[in-house]
Amino acid sequence: MRAALTMNDACYRRGTFPCRELVPRASHRPCQALPSTHIQRGDFRCNYQNARHGDGVVLPLTESVERLVVEPVIRTAPWDSERLRQQEHKPQACLLLISESDVCRSVLAAASLRALLQEAGLAGLVEVATCGTRPYNLGEEPEPAAVAAAEALGLEPPAGHAARLFDPAVDIVSYDLLLVMDKYTAGDVMREVSSFDLINRTTQFSYKVRRLGEFIADPVADGSAPQYGSEGDEVDIEDPLYGNLGGDEEERAVLRAARTIRESCRGLVAFLQELQLQEQSGAAAESSTAESAPPPAAAALGPALRSRVRTMGPTSWLVPPMLSGRVDPEALPSF
Repeated sequence: MRAALTMNDACYRRGTFPCRELVPRASHRPCQALPSTHIQRGDFRCNYQNARHGDGVVLPLTESVERLVVEPVIRTAPWDSERLRQQEHKPQACLLLISESDVCRSVLAAASLRALLQEAGLAGLVEVATCGTRPYNLGEEPEPAAVAAAEALGLEPPAGHAARLFDPAVDIVSYDLLLVMDKYTAGDVMREVSSFDLINRTTQFSYKVRRLGEFIADPVADGSAPQYGSEGDEVDIEDPLYGNLGGDEEERAVLRAARTIRESCRGLVAFLQELQLQEQSGAAAESSTAESAPPPAAAALGPALRSRVRTMGPTSWLVPPMLSGRVDPEALPSF
């Protein structure tokens, strides 16, 4: 038997002095024993044969019980640290499209995004994947209504798609943006991600969580760059299958959602194109200042997107109270 004991100075005495605080972990009652003790440099051992409790019960203990220096227990990070290091050096931008069950909205978003990336010449610079936050349809193919809506818009549904569940510890370090469909899927994702930010506030994982509808560009009249990041409920892409309407009504609802998703993806691709142009401009400026420098290669979107996400900050209404900053009482309005 090996157990942790609590000992006082009496245990250092030689002879037949009672050890009043020799308490095995299995019982916290004071016990009396006749230990033969010895002291070693670096550790302390108390060898004895029997321990007698105050109620007269004799607890046989035949092996030595050691009290050594307690080693600290260091908890490892719940996310995959090695994968995070690899992701930070990856040239591609990695996007994860997240819906509730991964059989409708995320499938339509993946089909739209891949087609638009191909048109923009960014297909080789961006990786796209999907998942769901609820285990309703794991391993299943896309809903027939989603396939019909994709075909109606001239899109190709993902081949061999099988719904999978969001894996926080892996997905949060494998993707640069976690694009959710509405506030409900955002809540599911942030419930996990915010706990990671509490463990290490420098990781800024919550900054990656964005609603896909945020990338529908706000209209501008002066020709300036479009603005992204709207935080209202109008950017929610609601689940067209909610309520299981079935029939023509359900197909029309899915088609409406598919059109909204396509416009959101169009804005997202425009956002990525802006990043690419900025990277190319920066690379061209650096090469012009260096003599005999080679022409700049194609801009790597991954580092550019990761750098931009760090400056975007979290969506304010998604930030849980424990991660929110303190409110300055002086800044509050007076009534």
